[in-house]
Amino acid sequence: MVAETLVYHPALAHYLRFVATTVGRDKILRTLQYFSRFYAWYLYRTNRPQSSIDPYNAVKKQFGTTRKILRIGKFIEHLKAAAVALDNKGPVDPVLRYLAVGRQLGYAGYLTLDSIQVIDVIGIRKLAAAKRLQENAYRSWLAGLVCSAIASVYTIWRLQEKSKTIDRKEGEGVVEAKKLEK
Repeated sequence: MVAETLVYHPALAHYLRFVATTVGRDKILRTLQYFSRFYAWYLYRTNRPQSSIDPYNAVKKQFGTTRKILRIGKFIEHLKAAAVALDNKGPVDPVLRYLAVGRQLGYAGYLTLDSIQVIDVIGIRKLAAAKRLQENAYRSWLAGLVCSAIASVYTIWRLQEKSKTIDRKEGEGVVEAKKLEK
């Protein structure tokens, strides 16, 4: 009876659906990795011996490597998303369309270079250009973030411009203004 209650509990079903996805596993590993990073820093700042800090540094490094391995091939999703954004011929603002393409290509570049670097990280073969690959991966990631930030600022600007033209005295204008506020 107790076992059945635990096995069929909705929280367990939700957890299993969550970790069945790569994104779910990545979030759990990221949480553990960042907690280990924080706790190692905390132990260091409180003058604990290095022997008590080392296990948390090892956990941080291993989970980082595991996450890197799980991301292999994920760049294909971003390349497809970039192609879909570029092919979108609907009533989408061309600025937002190209920024979406730039964001997806930036993330795809980051994940591609990150996947190449796995060869070095797990020790299959040491790459002479590993540091340069990592720097370029971070630049690609930054390009994706910048495109995303610019798209957000542009969207806010467009909404503000649209809200200036709305007549708030008539019924449709009030409804439209409330939609824009949300």
